[in-house]
Amino acid sequence: MFHQIMQPRQRQQFQAVGEFLYIEACPDAVQISTERGDYRLKQGAQIIDPRLTGRVTVENMGEAGTVIIVCGYGRYIPPSDGQQVAVTQMPTVTLSPNQQVNIGLLPKVALVDGQPVVISKLPKVQLDADQAVTVAQLPAIELAAGQKLAVSSLPEITLAPEQAVRVSSDKPLETAPVVAASLAGSLLTIATGTAQQAANPLRCHVLLKASPANTQPVTLADGWELAAGEQLKLETTAALAFAGADGDTIQIIEVLR
Repeated sequence: MFHQIMQPRQRQQFQAVGEFLYIEACPDAVQISTERGDYRLKQGAQIIDPRLTGRVTVENMGEAGTVIIVCGYGRYIPPSDGQQVAVTQMPTVTLSPNQQVNIGLLPKVALVDGQPVVISKLPKVQLDADQAVTVAQLPAIELAAGQKLAVSSLPEITLAPEQAVRVSSDKPLETAPVVAASLAGSLLTIATGTAQQAANPLRCHVLLKASPANTQPVTLADGWELAAGEQLKLETTAALAFAGADGDTIQIIEVLR
């Protein structure tokens, strides 16, 4: 079947298969050239030739418009008003080298329940600027032995509340060390038996040292004692509470992001 919008005196070729060629629609008249002869036909005209199969050249002799040509076997009887013709089977079509088929319009296709459609190849698709394609579902992908799949980019993923992503690996996870942006030093002096270092959310860790001149151990939190000159490193951003003898001091360095 040939179905195309043609300009005046435009020529197109297609492969006819069958014994008849019927002009279903044309603006005025078309010039038909087959391997058996030339014909000038109007809408509703028909060529019947048992050796019609072959390349056909169509030339639009009228104004621009739609040209529809039907080919097949036997004799074509066009449907009356409101009647439809159902084509249940078509013969194999062989195209000549470098010959192309222009598909300008296809009818709707209804699939039976459970009937699949296999698409082996699609043409390249070019998107306009800011145009997006949404893929709602992909089929299962099975990789052959030794085959690898490289994912160079993924879209942003938003997790619902209480949703988690579990990551498992048989190799140790290596992380880069935190590099300090700055250091903040301070000296706490115990008064009335206590001293406190405020919380700091920018802190990576904190270095503590009980001053060597202290007369008594300094107690951190609920009983961790630092003797005079003893040091301690803590990975925390929380506030730190100390207890000890009045006048004793704690040397502090905060490592900040």
